[in-house]
Amino acid sequence: MTKLLPTSTAGSLPKPSWLAEPEKLWSPWKLQGDELVAAKQDALRVSLAEQQAAGIDIVSDGEQTRQHFVTTFIEHLAGVDFEKRETVRIRNRYDASVPTVIGAVSREKPVFVEDAKFLRSQTKAPIKWALPGPMTMIDTLYDAHYRSREKLAWEFATILNAEARELEAAGI
Repeated sequence: MTKLLPTSTAGSLPKPSWLAEPEKLWSPWKLQGDELVAAKQDALRVSLAEQQAAGIDIVSDGEQTRQHFVTTFIEHLAGVDFEKRETVRIRNRYDASVPTVIGAVSREKPVFVEDAKFLRSQTKAPIKWALPGPMTMIDTLYDAHYRSREKLAWEFATILNAEARELEAAGI
């Protein structure tokens, strides 16, 4: 039977305190290496179980494997320097110190596919996976390379399209 209005969550779910400090933006991970990978998978299992217990039809990773919705994706791209920071105005609301685009941006390998495959192995339910959009990514960077929001947005759109296609192939 097809549901008229399948339920899903919006946004991230809280991370367990054994993984990162709850309710803190960019909270550092409390573990490293293989222990961190295992802890993220445990957090993903907990998040999935909570969604299933709540009756959610289309489940997500709850963003348990990323520190931040936008920057975790950008951290895996070539052409962005997180050490070279500039202050920019974010959406005319506040100033922030952000990483700098120093060269052509590219994705050398999938960012979230392994985490998505793990989640797929844990459930038969439909899964959604949130990716930041090109404009959201641009708003959190200083562009010293393209010097064109439009050109950088198209580069990010191409990269995100490739990631989305690989996520789909992984069962998302």
